[in-house]
Amino acid sequence: MRRISSRRPHLARTVTGLAGALATLLLASGSGSAAASAAPAAERRAPAPPSRVVQLAADVECISNSLCLYRDYGFNGPGYSIPAGYWTDLNDVPMPGGVGGSSTAANNVSSWINNTGYSVQLIDHAGAERILPPYHSLEESLETNDSVDLIGWVP
Repeated sequence: MRRISSRRPHLARTVTGLAGALATLLLASGSGSAAASAAPAAERRAPAPPSRVVQLAADVECISNSLCLYRDYGFNGPGYSIPAGYWTDLNDVPMPGGVGGSSTAANNVSSWINNTGYSVQLIDHAGAERILPPYHSLEESLETNDSVDLIGWVP
């Protein structure tokens, strides 16, 4: 890195201030390499803004460049679209008519469509995790049905 001339102290203070602010921002967001490698995956994720998770109308196909999830087998029942790259806690996604009267999508999804170029992590807080490859769909097995709590992304 080139040293800033001492003849321009205002420029040196500005650059130093900006560098400090950037470092603080990176560490606070978990994007700094040291912070990202030390923090668990759940702390590194950027949650999907509620306005980005969209409920699908019954007759609408899965939106391009998104992950679609459905309460029922056969890609039926209430469904939602999550844009590529947004980690999403399914406890924050409403899902009427869920298992045991639950009202969120956590532990209530039976079928998935990955319409993105990324692999999707289907994460169960109980420890199970599996990958849904890009441009694939999945109907849950009896063993894994209604078990996903968190959506993650693999570049």
